Amino acid sequence: MSAPWGQFTRILETLRPEAAPQQEYAIILDAPPEISEALDDVRRRYDPGFKAKVPPHITVKRPAVLADPARLEEVRKAMRAVAASLPPIPVALKGFGSFKAPGRNVVFLKVENEAPLCQLHQRVAAALSEVFGNEQADHFENGNYHPHLTIGNELSEIDLAVLEHELLSGGYRLDFDFTITQFTLYVHDTGKPWESIESFSFNPRINPGT
Repeated sequence: MSAPWGQFTRILETLRPEAAPQQEYAIILDAPPEISEALDDVRRRYDPGFKAKVPPHITVKRPAVLADPARLEEVRKAMRAVAASLPPIPVALKGFGSFKAPGRNVVFLKVENEAPLCQLHQRVAAALSEVFGNEQADHFENGNYHPHLTIGNELSEIDLAVLEHELLSGGYRLDFDFTITQFTLYVHDTGKPWESIESFSFNPRINPGT
């Protein structure tokens, strides 16, 4: 993901085949189809996650090793409880920003109001802490969590400059408004594709801000 924000797509591209097989999980918010339609071209050129068939998304919980796969059902139960405690989340993506590191530059669409997504992340992290205790505490971003939607990843300095120029020139749509109604748990074993295990629907009966 290794930068503090930890990109979901970076994990997909840096699996080490020599390592012992292990299972990982991640929790993401899938973006609506209109975003795929608007951004497929830029992601095809600049985001390795596109080739890995990773949809445009906002990461809630970056990939972490599932040390005990038997706990997967506990994770699912915990995520159902989190989803039931929150209303659907309106999201506005406005403009772009970047995380810069030599040879690993990331360009993303910025979330205008981060507070609801940070609240979701915190509740997810707290629920997972109940499942795992302190053994995976370093995988919970908390104060370092910055929700965003990646459109360019693992960029060289040249590709970063080219993409930023294209975005500034107005070649791509950068503003989107939509409502997130669910989040999804993904799991994979080393060397295998990511698999959607379960989507958890937010509670529409809860009024936002309560």
